[in-house]
Amino acid sequence: MSKIRYPAEWEKQAATWLALPVNEQNWAPRRERIDAFYSKLIETVSRFQPVKILDSLQIPHDDIWIRDYGPFFVECNGGLNAVGYEFNAWGGKFPPWNLDSAVPERIAELMNIPLKKEPWILEGGAMEFNGDSLCLTTAPCLFGKNRNPAEQGRELLRNLQDSLGIESLKILPKGLDGDHTDGHIDNLARFVAKNRVVMAAGFEQEKKEIEIWLCEHYEGAKVDVLPLPPRKENLPASYMNFIFVNGGLLVPVYNCESDSPALEYFKGIFKDREVTGMDCSAPIEEGGSLHCLSRQEPFIL
Repeated sequence: MSKIRYPAEWEKQAATWLALPVNEQNWAPRRERIDAFYSKLIETVSRFQPVKILDSLQIPHDDIWIRDYGPFFVECNGGLNAVGYEFNAWGGKFPPWNLDSAVPERIAELMNIPLKKEPWILEGGAMEFNGDSLCLTTAPCLFGKNRNPAEQGRELLRNLQDSLGIESLKILPKGLDGDHTDGHIDNLARFVAKNRVVMAAGFEQEKKEIEIWLCEHYEGAKVDVLPLPPRKENLPASYMNFIFVNGGLLVPVYNCESDSPALEYFKGIFKDREVTGMDCSAPIEEGGSLHCLSRQEPFIL
């Protein structure tokens, strides 16, 4: 029987995957800003590890959100495999998505690694793993209109266990308001260690649920809380949308007073990592940030 594990994002990585902003409908009005952002992001990540970039010639794609349509990289019997799920632009909200939905196959082919293609609709930003078979998600991103039928819930959960190695899945009732993904977990709550979560303030019931769940699995489990940046135009800006790189942590900032306390929190948590704030005021205008627009490739021999 295959042993599947989704590595934690703080484990050693082989590369960071990014998709260039080719969607002119979204990015032409802010082309200068988004190009400057990507130049800075690529330069910053490259100081820590390789960057692999999708462009329109190598692997065609519809937009930048590779976290959601890219492959789930898993460790399978000691090797690197890919798992691909169906992608329909967050419940059919933002066509076209046909190029994005084909990306897992194209990446697996390019890398010459096995791919397991699944029929369920699932986005990467909807799932948060701790590397030890635990996973957080939100109900609206699993089930609902133009997602997966609720009556097939058992089949989907069995698939997540078999394909992603999830042994305990905590499903929260909702994510951030104004998140057009229907509430991805990567804007609400993230693991910073296998037994520790940081989450957005204002979700007391969800915080209690996570604490109870973690304490069932680990001693010394803890849930920290950070304030959200001030809301602008109901955009889902969040400090939880950070990304790990080898020896570093990149944290989205939004040019506001709450940026500094957020960075100080992460510096206190990750004393052995270089914590860097990245101005994400450009990509958040289209509803996402660092984690949404990247995908880590774990280092597996």
